[in-house]
Amino acid sequence: MKTVSDSKRAFYAAYPRPINSIYRRVIEELLVEMHLLSVNADFKSDPIYYLGIVTSFERLMQGYQPESDKEKIFNALCTSTDANPETYKSQAGTLLSLAKDKSTSDLIAWLSNPEAENDNGYIVEPIKAISTNDNFKYSRPFAIGIYIGEI
Repeated sequence: MKTVSDSKRAFYAAYPRPINSIYRRVIEELLVEMHLLSVNADFKSDPIYYLGIVTSFERLMQGYQPESDKEKIFNALCTSTDANPETYKSQAGTLLSLAKDKSTSDLIAWLSNPEAENDNGYIVEPIKAISTNDNFKYSRPFAIGIYIGEI
């Protein structure tokens, strides 16, 4: 099984540039959380989790210079935990787009019984699976995703 050290090593291999110490701490904390969830047998990623990770990264990295390196750092975070950064971005973006057009009560109703709208069918099944998963692994990124989705 992959260790936290393996994920950190993979991250720094994918992004070998120095990172300002304030941001380095934030990135490492996010990396550790992503790693621990990815190796947890009860964890299954979903669009709400993806939205939480993407939002956390974007908010915590505000002001990072050079700005152009933020995408490289995000990609290194994802690939170091054996994930696809495009999956994170696309599913987070789709969920956020869907949520912004709904009131809080409409969003809660949709999350309780999600149905595909337009071309977002690929996010419906993972969301439905949450309610039927007896071993659902609640996480901080999931909570952030729920919170951001309701804003």
